[in-house]
Amino acid sequence: MGYDIIGDVHGHAQELEMLLKQMGYEEINGVWLHENRKAVFVGDFTCRGPETRHTINLVRRMLENGTGMAILGNHEMNVIGHFTKNKEGKPFKQATGSNKKIMDNIKAEYIYEKDRLKADIKWLRTLPFSVSLGAIRIVHAYWNQSHLELIEKNRKNGKLTKKTLYEVFSSQSELGKAIRQTTRGIEINLPNDLIIKDQKNIRRTNFRIKWWEAPFGKTFRQTGYGNKFILPDYTIPPELIEPFDVYPPKAPIVFVGHYCVDAPNMIASNNVCCVDNCLANGGQLAAYRWNGEKQLKPTNFVFQRKRVVE
Repeated sequence: MGYDIIGDVHGHAQELEMLLKQMGYEEINGVWLHENRKAVFVGDFTCRGPETRHTINLVRRMLENGTGMAILGNHEMNVIGHFTKNKEGKPFKQATGSNKKIMDNIKAEYIYEKDRLKADIKWLRTLPFSVSLGAIRIVHAYWNQSHLELIEKNRKNGKLTKKTLYEVFSSQSELGKAIRQTTRGIEINLPNDLIIKDQKNIRRTNFRIKWWEAPFGKTFRQTGYGNKFILPDYTIPPELIEPFDVYPPKAPIVFVGHYCVDAPNMIASNNVCCVDNCLANGGQLAAYRWNGEKQLKPTNFVFQRKRVVE
């Protein structure tokens, strides 16, 4: 069995269908399948793009028919938090700013299907946060064994219960931290006196790092990964670095999404591979076709450009 690890789709269902066709999948009775391969979605298949509802339906049908697997990313957690109501009838985590607009767009996609939206959100809550296939692992942003064990222990009957969600969305809880780092990676706060703005002229207060390398003694630029702004080339003050478990170089290959990197940086190390080529930000939808190899190969990537709307 070969596995096709598919990067962040972000609600671009048509590009996903084009990518699946490119890889030899067929749609039969509404289900995409391949005779000897399985698709694995790394999370963030929702939000941003125009067809979150269609994308959820496609992924869900594949999972229910055994032709695919999927895990949760930070955007699925945003969707769960916004659309799941607590005892007071309020969202567990109300979206704000640009995220609120994204949630309003998703709600509009389900305008005549409120029950279906509810059912799809409940289904999202049944998805795991990681997949281990022996020689390879899949997680959205950071593989930490103790985090994943804690999360699994709190998935009652294989899902995130409402009782658990109170803890999930608490920034103080260990479970909240484990899910945040698993779906968002490890981030280091920038010094208060260092003003860095991204391409949209928004000030950044933290940056994503290479969690497969120890950061001590390295510069901000050497340590950063998947940031859309230029980091300074001087050593990170050690007091800014919170301890975290560095992913071991001899551990199984781990595939991630989340980081929105260009093609030359997708193979990040001998055993870390990012399949998010930034479809939602002017890049392409990507997949890595794993055939049992122990060494990652750049030739195993497949890309699908964003379709041009006439």
